[in-house]
Amino acid sequence: MMLQRPVWSTTATGSPSTDGQDPRMHLFCLHHAGGTTASFAGWRFDGVRVTKLSYRGWDFMSLGAAADALAERVTASASARLALYGHSMGAVLAFEIALRLQHTGRVAHVFLAATRPPSGMHDAGAAAVAAAGALSPRAREVLLEDLDLLAGYPGRPPGKQLEVPATVLYSADDPVVPVADSLRWAAWCAAEPRLMKLDTGGHLFHLGNPAVRLLVEKTLSPEPSRDAQTDQRHG
Repeated sequence: MMLQRPVWSTTATGSPSTDGQDPRMHLFCLHHAGGTTASFAGWRFDGVRVTKLSYRGWDFMSLGAAADALAERVTASASARLALYGHSMGAVLAFEIALRLQHTGRVAHVFLAATRPPSGMHDAGAAAVAAAGALSPRAREVLLEDLDLLAGYPGRPPGKQLEVPATVLYSADDPVVPVADSLRWAAWCAAEPRLMKLDTGGHLFHLGNPAVRLLVEKTLSPEPSRDAQTDQRHG
């Protein structure tokens, strides 16, 4: 049973269309455990509407309930094409949301960053130790509440169930998620996921490595039409 508390979100590129279907790609970003939507500050891309979803572990009885609520928020988008970027615990939620919505044919891509595959073996303890050093008491409490929700997640057996095209992002110096674990995501994806290895950035590499945003932009932003390219060359 879900507790009756709101799922907050902030939109980075303006209000949703009220004149029918929004033609833009709509990207939903889900932050890491203990994080906020501020971790996606500056995520603005041409032709892409960006919404940063926030969740708190204490709002929900289970991670599945959180995914249900967030999936409702995503599917309410006016855009025909949807994408998800999840970081760490947010990637687990992005995976579960994608499973709930892939039958609609609207989810074009999911980015799974800094997380193990959903085998039910998420090391919440290691994540807490890695992130707790510089946190205030309240921030540490929020982190542990989120990780408590993750600790109750039973996971899913490998079975190629994710049918949405996926990109797995991981860092060589991540102290929480070993590279070998990131590579195991292929067993949960119907098609071979694209793998992006970052040399630096630690566990929260999306905060300071510009390659992450560049990859998202190149993946989701529409290519200029041939006519537009011709106009630019002869303008």
